[in-house]
Amino acid sequence: MENQLIKYFQKYLDLNQEEIEFLIENVPIVEVRKEEALLKEGELSSAFYFVITGIIRMFYLVDGVEKTTFFYEENDFVSSYESFTKQIPSKHYLQAVKNSSIAVFDIQVVAKILKRFPRFELLSRIVMEKELSIYQDMISHFVTRNATQRYLNLVEHKPHLLREIPQYDIATYLGVSPETLSRIRRKIKSS
Repeated sequence: MENQLIKYFQKYLDLNQEEIEFLIENVPIVEVRKEEALLKEGELSSAFYFVITGIIRMFYLVDGVEKTTFFYEENDFVSSYESFTKQIPSKHYLQAVKNSSIAVFDIQVVAKILKRFPRFELLSRIVMEKELSIYQDMISHFVTRNATQRYLNLVEHKPHLLREIPQYDIATYLGVSPETLSRIRRKIKSS
């Protein structure tokens, strides 16, 4: 599993043996069980994660109702970036949708990596740019598309999520109730 993390890094940086060994020795791979929380609202984020296998869900709790904002999958970095970088309480939750394997980048290890290997700043920038692009795309879909169009986009680009994630979580991700999602699915099947 460490190889997957190293391979991902090597897409952007030609890692030398010292860097590879440092990552293997300092970035543990942990197993997270289905529904286990990586971070809860109000907690300080002391790590960010790289998903090796599985799915991690980001959601907010609004008036006691979970509102899913994103699903992180294999080869995605996941964190409460604001909480991690500013060391302020998280505004959301990070939770495993299914059993997952993740690499854990503790805040002290990140500081050591950046101090010892300054060129990892490039990788940090690439990850942040990818995350910004994802958020901009997400916002544009909510502003320019209706729920049916957002569902069809999910069917086209990430159909596996529809098989792996509970309908309730898919519905909140699309910004609709589970009943509305059922109506959307029926309408699409009948057309």
